[in-house]
Amino acid sequence: MGPKQPFPSTAARITLKPEMSTRGFVDGAWWPRSMNPATEFTSLLTGLAATTGPMNRLAYNLTAWEPAPRKLRVQGRQVRLEGFHTLDKHTVSLTDPSGHRMVLLIIPTDTTELRGNALLTKVSDKGSDASPDALLADVPERPEESSEARWESDGGHLLMVR
Repeated sequence: MGPKQPFPSTAARITLKPEMSTRGFVDGAWWPRSMNPATEFTSLLTGLAATTGPMNRLAYNLTAWEPAPRKLRVQGRQVRLEGFHTLDKHTVSLTDPSGHRMVLLIIPTDTTELRGNALLTKVSDKGSDASPDALLADVPERPEESSEARWESDGGHLLMVR
């Protein structure tokens, strides 16, 4: 189950694994538009609330994000933001009021639309259990070209004979 296309320009680009899927390293993926935590974390938390319910904690890598407030108010609820140097820079960890934890892969903000959508789809696969680094490395920036297309782009060309 991949992402619905296209995402509205203000909607959080999030995809989650289906229930009862392989746990793996991450439970889904998120593709923020900037590294501004106040804006992006609010969008993420609002987007998740409709599907998973409210969250009360969000942990992130301190060096990957711009400075963040210690708390955010999202849909009338206070969410505690916790920055760590040790957390993988390609993930955020969210905790709901019952203590259930969810880890999301962060797709880099400068990722092309083609690759970003491919990553959202790959991560939401029921059997996906790869690490964040492996997931990011496994989806190329551009789809593989055929040797014929590569040859033509290098100056060669096919002669059409009738």
